[in-house]
Amino acid sequence: MAIAAGILDTLEYPKVLARLARVCDYSLARERAKGLLPDTTVPAVRRMLTETTEARTLLASIPEIGVGGARDVREPVRLSTLGVTLNPAQLLDIRDTAAASRTLRRTITRLPEASERFPVILDHAAALSDFTNLDATITAAISPRGDVLDSASDELRRIRIGVRTAQGRLMEYMNGFTRGARAAALQEPIVTERAGRYVVPVRAEQRAQVPGIVHDTSASGQTLFVEPMEAVELNNRWRTLQLEEEREIERILQALTAYVANEADALERAMGGIAAIDFALAKARLAAEMRANAPRLWTADDAPRQSPEGAHPTLRLDLIAARHPLLTGTVVPTDIALGDRFRILVITGPNTGGKTVALKTVALLALMAQSGLHIPAEERSVMPVFESIFADIGDEQSIEQSLSTFSSHMTRVIATLRDVTPDSLVLLDELGAGTDPEEGSALARALIATLLERGPLVIATTHYSELKSYAYATPGVENGSVEFDVETLSPTYHLTVGVPGRSNALAIAQRLGLDPAVVERARQYVAPEVVQVDTLLEGIKGEREAAERARSRASRDRAQAEQMKRDAAKALFEAEKAKRDARAEGLAAIDRELADLRADLRRLSRERDTVSVTRDWIKQADQRALETQQQLKETTAREAATPKPVPPAIINLPPEGPDRPLQAGDRVLVSAFGDSEGLITVLYPGNNEADVQVGSFTMRQPLSGLARLSNREAARRATVRGERPRQTRTAPITVPAAPPNASLEVDLRGMRAVEVGDVLDRALNDSVLAGMPYLRIIHGKGTGALRQVVRDYLRASPLVAGAESAPDQQGGDGVTIARLTEG
Repeated sequence: MAIAAGILDTLEYPKVLARLARVCDYSLARERAKGLLPDTTVPAVRRMLTETTEARTLLASIPEIGVGGARDVREPVRLSTLGVTLNPAQLLDIRDTAAASRTLRRTITRLPEASERFPVILDHAAALSDFTNLDATITAAISPRGDVLDSASDELRRIRIGVRTAQGRLMEYMNGFTRGARAAALQEPIVTERAGRYVVPVRAEQRAQVPGIVHDTSASGQTLFVEPMEAVELNNRWRTLQLEEEREIERILQALTAYVANEADALERAMGGIAAIDFALAKARLAAEMRANAPRLWTADDAPRQSPEGAHPTLRLDLIAARHPLLTGTVVPTDIALGDRFRILVITGPNTGGKTVALKTVALLALMAQSGLHIPAEERSVMPVFESIFADIGDEQSIEQSLSTFSSHMTRVIATLRDVTPDSLVLLDELGAGTDPEEGSALARALIATLLERGPLVIATTHYSELKSYAYATPGVENGSVEFDVETLSPTYHLTVGVPGRSNALAIAQRLGLDPAVVERARQYVAPEVVQVDTLLEGIKGEREAAERARSRASRDRAQAEQMKRDAAKALFEAEKAKRDARAEGLAAIDRELADLRADLRRLSRERDTVSVTRDWIKQADQRALETQQQLKETTAREAATPKPVPPAIINLPPEGPDRPLQAGDRVLVSAFGDSEGLITVLYPGNNEADVQVGSFTMRQPLSGLARLSNREAARRATVRGERPRQTRTAPITVPAAPPNASLEVDLRGMRAVEVGDVLDRALNDSVLAGMPYLRIIHGKGTGALRQVVRDYLRASPLVAGAESAPDQQGGDGVTIARLTEG
């Protein structure tokens, strides 16, 4: 059911749309803003709110994004399809719109993870086209000032050369004429133009001295503008070429118009896409301007299986710190909840106290949410999708229809009762006003009882004290009040739910200076039960204020406890980091000692044939190396997680050939490591790089730093080292995927974002200490959130030189390869 236009006007919804239209950059988006209507279906409302949220994220990522030079070219495009020749200005507008379409499309589609972060905006971008050829064609033919360029066609270039030549000859003759023998017959020695032809000003009495064609005379008749007879043919030639130029320009414009007509459908779609994107950006700008947030939509699926007595079975409204979107200056936020414990809220209080503002705040925020706009309230706020909204607000007497205040109220109330459904929102201002108080009070109670039976959510304001006790005693109905400061004689605009408002007429009168004797006499006329109710209300108010103070103290205590908890967590984190740093320093020292021992052993092995070395010293060095290596293994096993086993990769050696390029499986000499021998495990032809295993480590090296070893040379070197010759190139060999004492990868799948930092910190430290060139981080694809956390952490880490997604065959976007710094 659509919400009636009269209701939208009553609630001042068009003023919200006017604010939205002001922040639109594109005229078509402005039209959309002015015609925006609330939707009454959950999927449509959810999509519109998502669109606004995406646009806010997009603006935060690219603050300068916009529609560029896009214009409303619907009419020129339509004319082109009818065969009407477009002028250069219209063609330039179409060119600018085409360029804006291309720029906007490329900006959005090239955003990282656009399909995951901006699905709705991306749908709009799909309507945009590049229009590269259209843009280039118009640009080559029309200058920025709107002139048709010589380059538009070869024929136009030829004609314009002729025009300039003919004009030059004509001007040469005319200038010579003004200086010749008949110059005395001229009024002035100048050349001017009349009717597109060059003439000279001749004195009327000297007309016979200058034979030719008279094209004009001065106002006084003393001067004749004459085209000398000798210049007629030159003028004719110049004019003929000008006409040819005009015909060629017309032909060029017709050709460009036909080009535009062929692109008419794409241009129409592009204008719609640009308008949709600019409209979404305008919603984001308005939300930022209002400090608004996206509400959580409440649907029937969120409703509990069994609702408490008085609650609405499917609707919940919970506005936290809500502000009227049209008020400026300091606005007192309002908390209003409906549907959870009660369906009808009856607000009482003094005039100008903010009752009507509260009603309009709820209504406008409901309309904004159902229009896809973020609402000026905290992000924890909850809004349902109402099937219809009814409002009776304000005094709208109708002289033409002879309706009084009461009659106009009743007309709208009758229409509400006729069409209301359980999924509606009803707002009633000054219920039962405008008639006899006793009958008005009875009618107000009857209306509330009827609406309670019909089932919608209702907010009503009234001055009738009888409704306070009715709301207190009736399940599903609750009291509310706006407060009034009697000392300052001003409203506080603070809405309190659960406490009815007091009558402040006598207190205000006395405060304004009314004779105390008159006030006291008035109090004697007040019914005792009314005084008793007011006394009770004062007591309830005091108790609520005491409870509020207690809650405030508890909130402060809770905040302090939370801060202490955060401080303790920070101290623990720093202690753990210090522990990890100390462990890393100890491991590094052990690793350096082990490296020194291994270097000594390699040196002794090389010198064994020429230097006399005692076997006892070698045995002692071997024993020291074994003890150090065992210490390193025990420390690593005690302090770091056991690395996951990685299955080996089976690589078949390629066939031999002197000029064959390097391939996976080749044995090579690595120049960066003193011509150490290594094995290519992975080849990256696009980057001219390869992963090379040297000993127990694998590192990325440029192909220019690798020299291939033949199988014969590799076997010879193995024999010299005392190793068994390696298998022939036709047999598969096994290459370990990770070093024995360190892990080349870490698996973060299933972890929360807050856990990632510590795990990555340990893994990066261990990898750098082990001398690994890179770390393989498995995070999965999913929504991309965990990947983004990993990338952000790696960018900030001093241990990481760069990061990139793994090749498709090794996990693609589900795996990040972190290239580690050296040393």
